[in-house]
Amino acid sequence: MIPSVIKKRSEFVEISRFGSRAKTDLLVVICLKVDGVLSVGFTASKKVGKAVKRNKARRRLKELVRLCSGVFPAGCSLVFIATKDTASCEFQKLKSDFAYCVRRSAEREKAKIQMKY
Repeated sequence: MIPSVIKKRSEFVEISRFGSRAKTDLLVVICLKVDGVLSVGFTASKKVGKAVKRNKARRRLKELVRLCSGVFPAGCSLVFIATKDTASCEFQKLKSDFAYCVRRSAEREKAKIQMKY
């Protein structure tokens, strides 16, 4: 299943404000449970580096989403934030951190939803 892509700033802000975070040295993942289809967004600030490095970091995150598309929780919006080391680290290390962050943020979001009811 190919997720839809988040492009509007208002959607990024909503997910950042209300979502659950998981962070490693290589990336940050924010998960927000929503009704509907899986959607993903990618961002890399100027702290990551110049445009070439930011684009490389985003491309690596997009490739991980493509490779790991079966592990995402249904009905979630996910935002992936690149850090300085995202573009230059080993891909296998990035992949393991990616899986950890997705799993951890989804668990936190699930716990947050259960606490509301």
